[in-house]
Amino acid sequence: MNSRKRPRRVSRSPFAHLWHELANMPQLNHWPNRPGPYLAEHSEVLNWLADQCGCDLQVAEKIFEAARNKQVITFNPETRMWCGQKGGRP
Repeated sequence: MNSRKRPRRVSRSPFAHLWHELANMPQLNHWPNRPGPYLAEHSEVLNWLADQCGCDLQVAEKIFEAARNKQVITFNPETRMWCGQKGGRP
């Protein structure tokens, strides 16, 4: 038997370097025209992310999902807005 242990694989998001900046995201609406269909172009969150990160909306959606999963940005059910952990709090 091999007694050497394997090093642990650390799964790190390719967007982890953005977490510090995204934690300060102000309160933004992800789906402003709620009764209508969702359109990424109208999302304040995705437009803010694309602006801050210098990317297109497709990459901004991937960043949004990764930041949401890591709880860097969260949804406030009272205001129905998304905001960073440090920014956008009333």
